[in-house]
Amino acid sequence: MRRFVFGLAVFACASAFVLAQEQATFILTNGQRQSGTVVHHGGDNNNLIDNQFNVGLGNGQEKSIPENQVAVIDFAGGQPSANELQQVPASGQLLALRNGQAQTGSLVNLVNGNTLVWRNQAGEEQRYAIHDVARVYLNPQAARTAYNYNGPSATAVGTSGTAAPPAQPGEVRVMANQQWSDTGITVKKGDRVAFHATGEITFGHSNGQTAGPDGNGAVRNGSYPVPVMPVGGLIGKVGNAPAFPIGSNTQPIVMPADGRLMLGVNDNEVGDNGGYFSVVVTKQ
Repeated sequence: MRRFVFGLAVFACASAFVLAQEQATFILTNGQRQSGTVVHHGGDNNNLIDNQFNVGLGNGQEKSIPENQVAVIDFAGGQPSANELQQVPASGQLLALRNGQAQTGSLVNLVNGNTLVWRNQAGEEQRYAIHDVARVYLNPQAARTAYNYNGPSATAVGTSGTAAPPAQPGEVRVMANQQWSDTGITVKKGDRVAFHATGEITFGHSNGQTAGPDGNGAVRNGSYPVPVMPVGGLIGKVGNAPAFPIGSNTQPIVMPADGRLMLGVNDNEVGDNGGYFSVVVTKQ
């Protein structure tokens, strides 16, 4: 009897552990999806470690996904309502709860397999049970593409406190405070694509921390996505291929791989950036 009761206790503990790890689907910026459990590691029981989300695939296997390749973390499944998608900002991140409420801010981490830590616009950290969360939108443009949503988005307020005007037809708005912006264009290796970029972004809050499409030559860093280019310059990438410089060059660039064409700014810490580049992309 004691063995039977002990066996039940072990089973109950194991079941509780499994239940504690919530399920999620990570929708990537290239349109791919990866589902699994929200695993956690280390003394802080974090899921997001070294800018990598960790997904349990079963049988003790896991997969790591770079944070900058995730458009949406979907906990609820199904198609979001039009009302939810309308609240997704033009830039920045959005937390959507299952009760219909939503707020902008930034994801801090997923902990204990069942809790989401969020930093709101006031800089305060809040904790939500994952089973109360519908989705976290990390890359708004890629999220809208993933859900085939072409409706209006919430007004994005820039560092100046004024709302950015709506994008013009054929224009890609490359937000400086997100790692990659989806152009909505799929290319093949060898395709020739031309870019025409305008605008100015900030890569910090101090005077002089501004950059045009060619970047700010006063600051360089070997850890930037394109090490040979200065901070803040316009860059691109296709799928998982290495990033390449674009800048103010208007001559066609040969695409290095097959996949989704993404644009970004040359910086490894985009959280304190502001503004955007307007880029007209033309396949030759």
